[in-house]
Amino acid sequence: MKTRPYVVTSYKHVLALASPGREDIIDAVAILGRCGISDMAKFLGRSRHSLYYHVKALRDCGLLVETKIRGMGVKPTAHYDLPGRPILVRYDLGSEKSRRAVIALGRSRFRSGQRVFVRGCSSESAVVEGPGRNLWVAHWKGRLTATDLEKANRLLHQLVDIFTPAVADPKDLRSPYELTFAVAPVIPGNVRRKRRSVDAPEPSLASKSRR
Repeated sequence: MKTRPYVVTSYKHVLALASPGREDIIDAVAILGRCGISDMAKFLGRSRHSLYYHVKALRDCGLLVETKIRGMGVKPTAHYDLPGRPILVRYDLGSEKSRRAVIALGRSRFRSGQRVFVRGCSSESAVVEGPGRNLWVAHWKGRLTATDLEKANRLLHQLVDIFTPAVADPKDLRSPYELTFAVAPVIPGNVRRKRRSVDAPEPSLASKSRR
């Protein structure tokens, strides 16, 4: 059973997700359910110490919800969950800073997709043909009508819904997969160059997104 989605609208939250490694933490919690940092570290193949700063930053901005759970030890243990499932990002291209945050998030997601694809190519579990295929990378360009675009969006929404993590079940035997895609209008290169010649030089994404 899925919970209510959590919609990210603030450009600061978008930049928090775009920071390297942080959306991996969100994905881990989405798949594992409420968990501690040790669980995240084991799932991601990283050390606990490398996650503390990023988990704190995500907690402080509201993208992770912390709960103290008292166990056998003296001190309660911090566990983390998402504020909703799935976490959705509402793109705001109305200002320069918001547009750059969206671009930073897109680049971060493609880097994640690249890492997962490269690792998948080196795995013995990779299947590249048939109905059980689990490794793809593809690229197409084409002309779409408004009706075509609406159909494509419906199909993509259906695909995303399949990948949307439900509340974790300890008995769940499903395997984790990653889906990364982009749909964008093809803008002629000369139009882009003309715009750049008019606009003032802009700072790099790295300088804007670095904390």
